[in-house]
Formats: sequence, C-alpha cells, structure tokens
Amino acid sequence: MKAITNWFQNSFSPALAKLSNMKYMLALRDGMIITVPFTIFGSIFMILANLPLPGWTQLVAPYQAKLQSAVSITFGILAVIVAIGMSHEMAKLNKIDTLSGTAIGVSAFLLCMLNDKFQIDPSTLGSDGMFTAIIVSIISSEIVAFFIRRHIVITLPDSVPPAVASSFVALIPACASLGFFWIIRVLFNIKINAVIQAIFSPLVGGLNSFWGVEFALFLTLILWTVGIHGNNVLGAVASPIYTYFLMANIKDVSKGIAPTHITADGFLDFGMNIGGTGAILALVICCLLFAKSKRYKQLARLGAIPSVFEISEPIMFGFPVVLNPTLSIPFILIPMVLQGITYFLMKAHIIGMVIAQVPWTTPIFINGYLITAGDWRAPVWQLIELVIAVAVYLPFFKVLDKAAYKQEHTEEMETAEKVSDDTSSVKNISGQTQNA
Repeated sequence: MKAITNWFQNSFSPALAKLSNMKYMLALRDGMIITVPFTIFGSIFMILANLPLPGWTQLVAPYQAKLQSAVSITFGILAVIVAIGMSHEMAKLNKIDTLSGTAIGVSAFLLCMLNDKFQIDPSTLGSDGMFTAIIVSIISSEIVAFFIRRHIVITLPDSVPPAVASSFVALIPACASLGFFWIIRVLFNIKINAVIQAIFSPLVGGLNSFWGVEFALFLTLILWTVGIHGNNVLGAVASPIYTYFLMANIKDVSKGIAPTHITADGFLDFGMNIGGTGAILALVICCLLFAKSKRYKQLARLGAIPSVFEISEPIMFGFPVVLNPTLSIPFILIPMVLQGITYFLMKAHIIGMVIAQVPWTTPIFINGYLITAGDWRAPVWQLIELVIAVAVYLPFFKVLDKAAYKQEHTEEMETAEKVSDDTSSVKNISGQTQNA
C-alpha cells in the first residue's frame, strides 16, 4: 500500500497535476463556467414545464410555448455561449486583446457550423456543437496569437485612438483565422462539426457507461487521498462531457422524448457529492452523533454548515481525510458503490434521470428533487444513500475517534500531574522560606 501511495504521490499525481495546469485545460475549466447562469435559468423553466404533479401537464399546456422559449434561448445556443467563454479565456491566456480574440473565435465557430447550403443551422448551436466550440476556439486563438507574437499585424501611429488601432491590429490575424476555417468548411466542404463529434464519440460513450464513470470517480477520489484536488484535475476533461449529456437530456425532454444519458451533469449528486466530494456529510454526521473526543466534536461544529452546502474542504483538510490511510477505504468505496447503484436505478427508470441544473451549493434532497424535475424518489434515495454512507464511515471514524480521545485523556492526565508537581514544588519552597 505504501509503495502504491508513493507512486501516486511521486509519479502519477504530478503528471496529472501538470496536465490540469496546461493552458488548454485552464481555458476549458474557466471557459465553461460562463454556461452556469444560462443553464440554471433554462433549468428553472424546464422544471416548471415538467413537474410530475397530477394535472400539472394540463395546467401548463397553454403556457408550454412560453416556458419552452426560455429553454431554447439558453440551451438552444449553449455552443455559442461556450465559444464566447472559451475564446475569451484563450485570449487572456495568450495575452491578446480579449474583445478581438472573443469575436474572432465566435465568428470562426459559426463559420464551422454552416450547413450544406452554407447557411447557419440554428439546430446545431446547442449541445450538438459544444465540442466544436471548444476545439475551434482554441485553434482560432492560437492562429491569432501566432500572428501577433510575430508582429504580422498592421500598426498605426500613436495618435490614432486605441479602439481604432486595436481593430487594425486584429485585421490580419482575424483574416488568417477565419480564412483557415473557411477553406476547410467551404472550399473543401469538410463538415468540421461532424468530424469533431466523431473524434470525441469514444470519450463521450465511455463516460456515459457504468465502467467509464466508475473509473473517473476512482481517479478523482484517489487523487484526493494523496492531497491533489481530483475534481479540478479530472473535471476539466469530464465536466464538458457531463454538461453535453445534460443538454442532450434537456433537448430530448423538450421534444417529449425520454432522456437517455444517465451520467448527465448532476448525476454525481447521488453519492459522490453528498455534502461534498466523498459523501463527506456522512462523516460530519458521524462526528456530530458519535464523537467522544473534543477534537472531532469541535470539527463537526465547524464543518457542518459548509458540508450542508456541498463544501467539503474544511473536513477534507481539517479532519483530515487527505493522507489519512484509515479513511481512504470508505472515502473511495462509498461514492463508487452509491453511484454504481444509482446508475442502475436510473437505467431501470426507478429514479428519474437528470434533466435540469441547480447551483452546486444546493443542499442534498433539494438538489435531487430539482434536477430530476420533481421526482420524489430522488431525495428518498439520497436519504437512503446518506444512511448507508454514515453506516460505512462509522467504524472507521470510531477507530480515529477512540485514538484521539485516548490521546486527549493522556494529555489531560499529564497536564494535571504537571500542575500537581508544580503546586507541590511551590508549597515546598514556601515552607522552606518560612522555616528559614
């Protein structure tokens, strides 16, 4: 076990950490964040349109088109929003003018989405074009940066207003970037979106499978055990794919079709993210209900509120869970088992699949109910999961709590003995002084 841990710390983890800090991974992580307010806004209307309440469908039927408009204007242009975010972040990382870089990247993306009549096809601007938005934004930014770094630009005198000068600086790089994609899409008639979707299909298919998501969970959790933020390392790659699954589910539901992507963004709220990564809320409950040591009682009070809102860091580093061999087994085992069961429950339609998004800080039970558009079975299953997680964490916690309690008791005894010895010494000195 020690040899495996050392290998992860010294070889595997640094390599993944280096990968996560690459320019493109940083752009992917930060560029995708822009989608959150739009997807949450659209999800509100998706939930309202699909609440599984008796008579609800008939009640909202006259307003379906109006409710659906909010979904269309957010999820329907999600690829454009991704192109904006990615182009902006790439421009920042490449140290080029962000306004010009963003505009060029989005224009290049739209050029790639032309249909057979060389017109923009609105139906491709949602989830279908998301991966193309990512790749094209990166390539476009690199082309622009290539020309600017080599000063292949039009420069104007200092007397020219900065806004005008900036637009001329971007002229040649913009022509080069847009021209590159125009040649591929229009002149060679290569369907860039179809090619990119084909390239990503194995990864997409893998993360929508039981073993694919279990492997991703295992890597995320084992990285945490050796002190590396596994969510950041794996999330840069996996998060866009999970988001793509969510968009596809929403698109299907909007058309009256049953969703098919089990591991859509929000799936990890059923096990992995109960109170934060590793189902940490269960460990907090163990501390609150069963702790005998002062250390873990105090830690529970400090970590309870953050954990309710899905923030695990106070417990992760305060307990600590990181670099703690005793907790490594339940920390890895619990999420993987619970997510595995959830996968098959959703596959069997015992629990509804995820078809909406909520802020990641939404507490357990509430998030399960909302992201499944009001499926009451989702929070019930989350409650069962929480009970299971507490039961599994408890014996491991008791081992640590017993050791901490014993240590505190020993320290208290030693302190009491020291105080007693000091008091005796003072009395002896005082008595000797009086006799003298």
